[in-house]
Amino acid sequence: MKKFILLVISFLIAISGIVYFNSGKEILTLLDEKKVYSIENVQTTKLGTLDGYKFFNYGIVTYNNQKIVFLDYNGNAIWENEDKSFSNQVFVTDKYIFRYTESTIQVLDKNNQIFVIAEIEGNILNVSRENDKTYIITKNTDGKNLLYVMNDKNEMVVDNKIFEENITSVSISDKSEGYAIVTLRFEGGKIVNTIHFNLLDDVELWSFPIEDEVLVKLKIVNNNVIAIGTNNVYYFNLNGKLLWKNGVYSKILDYYINTENEKIYMLYNKDGSEELIVYNFEGKVVSVNKVSSAIKKLKVYDNKVFVYNENSIYLIHGIKTDKIYEDAEGIISDFMVEGNDIRILSKDKLTTGKLK
Repeated sequence: MKKFILLVISFLIAISGIVYFNSGKEILTLLDEKKVYSIENVQTTKLGTLDGYKFFNYGIVTYNNQKIVFLDYNGNAIWENEDKSFSNQVFVTDKYIFRYTESTIQVLDKNNQIFVIAEIEGNILNVSRENDKTYIITKNTDGKNLLYVMNDKNEMVVDNKIFEENITSVSISDKSEGYAIVTLRFEGGKIVNTIHFNLLDDVELWSFPIEDEVLVKLKIVNNNVIAIGTNNVYYFNLNGKLLWKNGVYSKILDYYINTENEKIYMLYNKDGSEELIVYNFEGKVVSVNKVSSAIKKLKVYDNKVFVYNENSIYLIHGIKTDKIYEDAEGIISDFMVEGNDIRILSKDKLTTGKLK
C-alpha cells in the first residue's frame, strides 16, 4: 500500500512539473502584465558634485579637469585625487578612471591606486571595457586611428595597431582571445564600413564590407558578431558568414544587446511616436511595444526593460508600460537596478527606492 501511495505521489509531482513548464511561465507572464509597478521607500541624498558625475564601483565618482572625488551612496567622500596638471579628458569605466593630460594617461582604481600608461600615442577618442579588458582608441598626428587593448594586469595585448580608416566600434570576445572592430571610410562619395574579426596576436580571421549606411554598434556573442546599422541589423557566424539581416525601418533612438537572454532591443521613432522592438538571435521579432512619446533611451537589467528620458523612467512588462519615476525639477543623468533596488543619479542628488 505504501509503495502504491508513493507511486501516486511521484506521478502527481511529475505531472505538476510538466504542467508548470508548459503553462507556468505563461501564467507568471499574465500575472506580471496585470501588475502595476512603482517605486516605494523613496529616499533622496544630497550630493556635492563637480562638472561630471557617474556611477562607479558601488559608489559615485565626480570630477572636473583637475579633481576627482569618489563618494559612497550616502554622499561621503571616500577619497579625493587632485592633480596640478589639467586633464584634457576623463573617461570612467566600470572598474577604472582614465585621466588624460597632455603628457600622460593616469589610470585610477576604486582604492585611488594610480598607474601611468606611457606608451599611448595620440589624442584619446574613446575608452571602454568589456570582458575584463580595456580598449583605447586614439588619433595620431597623421590623422590615423590607433587601437590599444589592455588586460587587468595592465599589460598591452594589442599595442599601437594602426588603422588607416576611422574606428567606429569595438567588441572584445568572451569566448576567445579575439576582438571585432568596425572601420569607416568614404570611397567615391559612398560610405564603406568594414567589419574585421581579429585575434589578439594580430591575425585577421575575416572581414566583411558594408556600404551605404553607418554601423553604430558591434557586439561579439559566443564568437558570433551582431552589427547594428542605420539601415539593417546583421548577424555573422564565427567564420564571417552572414546568417541573417533585418531592415531598420525608422530612426533608431537607442539599442541594447542582451547576451544572457539572447535578445536585441531597439528603440525607434516611427511616424512621430516611439516603439520598442525586441529580436531574438535568430532574427525573429519577439515583441513590439508602443511607449510614451519623448522617450530617448533604454536599459535592460535581467529581464526588466526600462525606457526613459531626462525627467521620467518607465518599466515595460508584457504589453504594459508603467511610469515608475518622474523628476520635474532635475535631469536624470543615469540609473541602475540591482534586484528590486533602484538608484537614480541626478546632479547634486541620489534617489533610491524599491521597485515593487
